[in-house]
Amino acid sequence: MVAKSGELKVLVIEDNPGDFILIEDYLSEEHAALELRRAENFKMAKEILHTSGNFDTVLLDLSLPDIKNTETLVKEILALSNGAPVVVLTGYTNKDYGMKTLSWGVSDYLLKDEINASNLSKSIHYSMERKKVQRQLYESEEKYRTLFDSSPLPKWVLDRHTLEFLDVNQAAINLYGYTREEFMKMTVRDLWVDDKDKIEQTVEDNFHDFFSIRVKHYTKSRKLIFIDVQSNPIIFGGREARVTLAHNITEKLKAEEKLRHSQQRFKALVQDGSDVISILDENFNYTYISPSARNILGVNPEKLEGSNAFKYIHNEDRPYIEDKIKFIGKVKSFQLPSYRYRNGEGEWRWLETIISDLRDDPAVNGLVATSRDITSFKIQEKELRESLERYDIVAKATSDLITDYNIENDTFQFSNAIYDTFGYSPEELGTSRKWWEERLHPEDYERVTKEAKEVFSNQKKLLNIEYRFKCADGNYKYILDRSYVISDAEGKPSRIIGSVQDITERRKYINAIERSNERLREIAWTQSHVVRAPLARIMGLIDLLKNQRNNLDNIEEIIDNILNSSEELDKVIRKITNKTEEDF
Repeated sequence: MVAKSGELKVLVIEDNPGDFILIEDYLSEEHAALELRRAENFKMAKEILHTSGNFDTVLLDLSLPDIKNTETLVKEILALSNGAPVVVLTGYTNKDYGMKTLSWGVSDYLLKDEINASNLSKSIHYSMERKKVQRQLYESEEKYRTLFDSSPLPKWVLDRHTLEFLDVNQAAINLYGYTREEFMKMTVRDLWVDDKDKIEQTVEDNFHDFFSIRVKHYTKSRKLIFIDVQSNPIIFGGREARVTLAHNITEKLKAEEKLRHSQQRFKALVQDGSDVISILDENFNYTYISPSARNILGVNPEKLEGSNAFKYIHNEDRPYIEDKIKFIGKVKSFQLPSYRYRNGEGEWRWLETIISDLRDDPAVNGLVATSRDITSFKIQEKELRESLERYDIVAKATSDLITDYNIENDTFQFSNAIYDTFGYSPEELGTSRKWWEERLHPEDYERVTKEAKEVFSNQKKLLNIEYRFKCADGNYKYILDRSYVISDAEGKPSRIIGSVQDITERRKYINAIERSNERLREIAWTQSHVVRAPLARIMGLIDLLKNQRNNLDNIEEIIDNILNSSEELDKVIRKITNKTEEDF
């Protein structure tokens, strides 16, 4: 008999009041604290389970007046029971039917004729315990599933005999590129690259044991990856299986390989590199200097050891170095100002040095100085500074706009004259070739871009062209663009340096002269054609009067013709005068 326990909350779904009273008596014998509720039909049971819930057990009679399909009844109550065990009470003696209800999910199947206080109580408690164990098992499986699926490292489960995939996590899917469905049709052998016999032997030798091995795998895209495998034997769904953790070490091996190459390069740099590596004590005496000093400074490294570094530094540069080395002990690494250093031939070379304080490193026990010869750079820097100074003077001395176009980057740089010349603010100013071309006058666009293309195709080195360019206020200015093409080491155009001059006023003056010349040409044509006709008539008529005046009968008519021709000539002369006044 089960010992009396704490409060038991039971829902009895039973339409027969006599059976309910009998159940109540049985349970009261076993439990001092009992909360018992009755549902007389399926509808009432649903309402109670919806509103009350949280019963420890549900006792279900399969013969209810409002539902005839027992399978539907059982499954509905199971769904509404909120995880509480459901014990079926029935008058049916068919054991096969009882097994069937158990398959639907009920916890126990009891015949009413065989029920007594003891076995009913035991059934309830056993059902509750089974449900508790099932819940714990489910939670355990959920935790396993969560750990398995959410692991950032690829994991899979294999059949121990066939090596077929039984399960894979998302990390494995992401790494290998196969879908879960594709994995389920594969064996792990499909991933192997080589050493297959060795892997097979390892699996066989450790059939019941843990093992680890490094292998090479192919992903779905045939990418080669290196994997550290750790595999444990387990029972999975009743099958002998292995759970495998796959650690992708491809990047790690690449990093190790890079480290080896780096170490080799470092050794090469120290021995034959372009930098001089030296170790100095606290007084700046050389304790070591790399063999590269022979090629770079023309000195024997062995002869320098023991000597003081300041002995070879130019007197004018020593104060800057002494001021900087005050940081020793305060910072781990710092750079010295560039200084002049006397080489083996007595010449002064410019050096750039970084000091690293490694006195606390027993392998070094000193100050590591990495020095580079920057003499050529210093000479170029001086030449560049002088060139920039000249450029700055020229830019200030002229009102021309200086442009520098980088062909590869498609970027313009302008001198400050751009603002006064075209009126654009820094925010409105573009730097691309497209920005410049968009502001060409439509009538000049085709001509200018055609000549520019010849520059970009390396057919021309010089560009000298006049065109109109749009200003910020929408008006156009005439400009003279004189540009020179600079090529790179391969002979391809890389930059275009230009000088842009505002010739608007000059162009207006030239246009005015051209218009004046055109009018003068019209006047000259008028003089040579229009004036000569009436003048010739007048001269002919006067000559007729002079030579034939005694024999002429129509003198009045001739005089009228002379007068008409004179008036016509007067009109032409006035027209010429008006055109002249329009110009001047």
